[in-house]
Amino acid sequence: MSRTILALALMSTPAAASYDRMAGYEPETDVVPHSMIDLDLSEISSAAGAGDLDEAYRVYQFGGGGLCSATDIQTTDESNSCFGHTRTDSKGNSVKGSGSIRTVKGFATSGEAKMSAEKWWVIYKNYWNDPNYSDTFVKEAAENSIAGLDMSDTMRGELFKKGAAYQSVWMYVLHEYEDAIQDCLAGNIFDNDASNAAGDSPHAWDEGWAFYAGSQEGVDGTGSGSSLYHLGDKRSADFGTGMYGVSGTSHVNVHALEAAELGRDKILLGDCYSVKQEYDIIVDQMTVPLIQATLKYAYKSDPANAQGSCMTGMCDKEWAEGWAFAAAVLPRLHYCDTKVADFVRDNLDVRSSTPVSGGWQLLKTHVESTYACLGITCADVGAYQNSAGVYAGMDACVDAPSASGGGGGSSSTKKSTKIDEVPIIIIAIVAAVFLLATGLFFMKWRATEAKLEKAMVGSPLRKDLEM
Repeated sequence: MSRTILALALMSTPAAASYDRMAGYEPETDVVPHSMIDLDLSEISSAAGAGDLDEAYRVYQFGGGGLCSATDIQTTDESNSCFGHTRTDSKGNSVKGSGSIRTVKGFATSGEAKMSAEKWWVIYKNYWNDPNYSDTFVKEAAENSIAGLDMSDTMRGELFKKGAAYQSVWMYVLHEYEDAIQDCLAGNIFDNDASNAAGDSPHAWDEGWAFYAGSQEGVDGTGSGSSLYHLGDKRSADFGTGMYGVSGTSHVNVHALEAAELGRDKILLGDCYSVKQEYDIIVDQMTVPLIQATLKYAYKSDPANAQGSCMTGMCDKEWAEGWAFAAAVLPRLHYCDTKVADFVRDNLDVRSSTPVSGGWQLLKTHVESTYACLGITCADVGAYQNSAGVYAGMDACVDAPSASGGGGGSSSTKKSTKIDEVPIIIIAIVAAVFLLATGLFFMKWRATEAKLEKAMVGSPLRKDLEM
């Protein structure tokens, strides 16, 4: 369905009851409780940053929001998260209507039950040879259980909080969007519940954005959250990819919002097939901050880089951040180029004897070679910089020209660069009519001219003209 046709359809279709905007997005269903999973991420980050890995792991497994109080557990409301629990149980931040608590660990371990038919989870599971790969990543950091490696609390904390957010939640966001498409194809678009006009598909699509943005970004995205939306803006400040360079909303979030809104509208219209275009755009845009962060921390953790963080001694923090972000994108790199993925892993895995042994410049070149396959461009990633300017060698790359003459490329599924068909068809019809009318006029004019010439043969006027 072309965008022009979609726009016309939307103007003639009554909108369903909408809820307050969430980082610019207007959901058609109530997903506020879902968005509050980012409060767990905030608590995890705070505890892990303070070296309290036990508390971070408790929130990861059972939810945050503190523990149920003596008053809480006396409730008779079965939808209350403390009903039937004790004072040692979590109260929860993101609570379901049933009273059960959403947890980040629940996201990380739901793959086999919920995502076995979904492309990216399968690719990630196969790469790590582990259906609970993100839970394993977090657990190893929490328990300091990587064989042969005794990690510092700083390293463990960075691996823990970034693994939870940028592997566990990242994949679950994609799950909700893909689940929405499958529900749409199954016809679950509207139901008969008077309290909720939208069905399974619109709700799942809204959940995707709720988990992506979180509850702390405000209605317009100018808040300061803890989820993936926040990462997009944070990395854009490092790479000059915001609406105003190093400031303003990141282009990642602008593009993701556009795709989420158009995808929502397509689903509400029952356009269940072409909405995959918007899904693919979201996947690719969500990959950009992971790439930016991988490049940033490879640069900072290279011991041979005088501008990095390892020249003065230990750089556990930067190395751990580099590995956490690289691990979050490695399966996508491997999908595009196994040699690139191997190089990145060899250079950033904390199991290595030293970080970035191959040099950050070569790592940057390797990663950049996959951009067309990832569906992103050099401009999407930008240049790593600070207030003094771009770091030497960290300029934005230049996209190789494609077969069509443009830069960049597309991921597993090409981004939609299709020009709207309706205006072209109209222009073509008008042009054809114009050409036909011109041809008929010319033929009629020639016939009239021939008749005139015939009539003038032998006439005095003709003889005068020939003199």
